[in-house]
Amino acid sequence: MRENLYKTLLNYPRPYITEAEIDVLLSRTADSRYGIVKRLLAKGVLLHIRRGLYSIVPQTTHSLKPHPFELAAHIYAPSYVSLESALSFHQLIPEAVYTTTCVTNKRSKEFTTPLGDFSFISVPFDDLYTEVQLIQQNEHRFFISKPWKAICDYIYCYKKNWKSISPLIKSLRIDNFPTLSETQKQTLEEYYQHSRITTFLKSAIKDLGTSYEH
Repeated sequence: MRENLYKTLLNYPRPYITEAEIDVLLSRTADSRYGIVKRLLAKGVLLHIRRGLYSIVPQTTHSLKPHPFELAAHIYAPSYVSLESALSFHQLIPEAVYTTTCVTNKRSKEFTTPLGDFSFISVPFDDLYTEVQLIQQNEHRFFISKPWKAICDYIYCYKKNWKSISPLIKSLRIDNFPTLSETQKQTLEEYYQHSRITTFLKSAIKDLGTSYEH
């Protein structure tokens, strides 16, 4: 059974696997499954990321490697990629971001794993995925905030009292702003229901001279 699992892992459709998925593949007792997984970890076929989550170690240089954005949703859920990581992904900030930054409606947490560091900041909203998109990038799929949601998350989570886009230019060095429609502005205002966000968005619309879109 261990060899069968080994062959299955080498041909698995994605470069990571959860403990629940291993349980389905191995119809054995918990102790037996643990023993098989332990041997595969020692053999270098699996790499432990965190409890219940493993990376399937690439066997060739051409093998698919896990994307940290995709792993984030499995490391701590529910969550989506946002803040600095999303701003970098959308090419709004010039700096490389080495910690995968995410937003969750659970407690804030940080994880250090063999595949990188992950930071999750808490927000108290039930409709967490408002203005969040599902990205399909090559073989990877992950949830990430849209550009203005990432900016608003940044202001909300880091408690910035920004009343114009000037701090975004000076502090984050954003110089190419995406379109902000009136509809999107209203959606974000209703989502956060916070004076800092409302004040910022009203000023952003004015500063950018954006035509309202309905």
